[in-house]
Order: sequence, then structure tokens, then C-alpha cells
Amino acid sequence: MNKFLEDLKTTYARDKFLVFSNIAVMTVTFLVLGFFLSTAVGMRTAIKTLENQAQITLFFKDDFSEDNITALKERLLSDARVNDVKYISKQQAYEIFMDVNKDEPILLEAISPDILPASLEIRADKLASLNDLASEFEGIDGIEEVKFFRDIVDRFRYWTTVINVVGGVLVFVFTALSFAVVMATIRVNISSKGDEIEILKLVGATDAYVKLPFVRQSMFFGIFSAFLASVLLILMFSSFHFFGLFGINASVVIFSNVTLFVWLYLLLLVIGLMGFGCGLGYFGSHAAIKRYLNY
Repeated sequence: MNKFLEDLKTTYARDKFLVFSNIAVMTVTFLVLGFFLSTAVGMRTAIKTLENQAQITLFFKDDFSEDNITALKERLLSDARVNDVKYISKQQAYEIFMDVNKDEPILLEAISPDILPASLEIRADKLASLNDLASEFEGIDGIEEVKFFRDIVDRFRYWTTVINVVGGVLVFVFTALSFAVVMATIRVNISSKGDEIEILKLVGATDAYVKLPFVRQSMFFGIFSAFLASVLLILMFSSFHFFGLFGINASVVIFSNVTLFVWLYLLLLVIGLMGFGCGLGYFGSHAAIKRYLNY
């Protein structure tokens, strides 16, 4: 440990700018990675919420009998794409209308149960299924209107794709920059310790022994940068929690059917970033040593 700290101090004293550049670029990399991972998780959570709330509403003509509506409901419930179907009769529609417009007595006087149509509210298992289901019912005899906020759903899916693509590109770019900075730092260290490395080799030091200080130093930079990025991300998420955007015990969707508490997701994010930082330092240093360390 003392030897490691000594090497670290020497590197810092010899080239402060390179050390700061290394840590800064890697910290930004992990910030970008953590931010876009969290954004992707947030979008998945929002999509899942939208899937649970989004629905298609079928409004029926007056001559479409209740028996036909019930038969259609049963058929929909057997469809694997459908999660739930709710029947709203004319009387129920009237009661809902009365409740929503209870402060408009003049409007209520002009409405009777016979005027409002019966309807089916259909909830799908996936957003993609809503488009197909809505298209199937358009133009069918007995269905007066198919109400579906297609534009909102399509726009939401479009921006989800854009964010994922942009995030992936930025993460790749900053990872490549971090890798290059790690290699540059190791190259400077190797150049400054040429005589020491030559002596070590002359007295029989193995390749692994010579490489170890450079590898440990790079892994330290990676882990330390990931830790800094994690602290900044947690502070950012804490401010979101402070403003009531989500609770620490709320759930987020990691994959299609995997949900975690926010605090557990943040813990896994920190562990993942630090593991990625360790791996980036390890492989970056090995690549630099293989390319520049000739002994």
C-alpha cells in the first residue's frame, strides 16, 4: 500500500494536469453513462405506467345490442394482447358525466342517459398493441367511434428511441476518450520510469511484477472517478426526490418484467459504475503497457 501511494504521489507531482485530465474525463464518462442508464430506466418506467393507463375506448351505436357488446368483451378478454376490458353502460356513462359536470346544472338539464353511448374501455399489455387493436375496430358496423390518443403514444415511443440512441453514442464516445486518457497517463509513467524498469528486468523481475504498479494506478483512477460520478448522480437524484418527483421507496422498471425500489437501483448503479471504472482502468492500462512497454 505504501509503495502504491508513493507511486501515486510521484505521478501527481510529475504531471498534475494529466492526472486531473484522467480523472475529469473518466468522471464525465461515468456521469454520462449513469445519467443515460437512469434516463432509460425512467423511460421504461414511464412506458410501463402509460401501458397500464393507456386505453382504447369503443363507443357503440344505439342499435348495437348489449348482448353483442358482451360477446365482444368476452372475445377481447381471450386476446393475449389485452389486459383488461371494462363495460360502461349508458346509465353508467350518464352517472360519470353527472359527477364530472356537477358544477354545471344547466348542462346537466340537457343530458339524459339515452343520449350518451355505451362503451368498452380496453387496456393492452403493450403500447405497440394499442395501434393494432385500434385499427381492427375502425370501420366495424355498430362501433360509432374509436377513441385512442395515437399521437401521444407514438411521440412518446419516438423520444424514447431518440434518447436511447443518443445516450448510447455519447457513452461510447466518452468511454473511448477515457480509454485514450488512461493509455496516455500510463505512457507518461512508463517513459519516466524507463531506467527503473530496465533495472527491475535485469535483476529478474517478472512481467507481472513490472506491470502491477501501472495497473493498480489506472484501476484506482477508474474507481475514484466512478465514485465521484456516483456521488454527483446521487445528489442529483436526491434533489429530484426533494422536489417530490419520486419517492425513495418507489419502484422503477429495469427490464420488461423486473422492477426495483429506487434506493436499490441507485445502489446497483453505484456498484456497476465502480465495477466499470475498475474494468476500464484495468484494460486501458494493459493496452498501454502492451503497446508502449518494451523491455
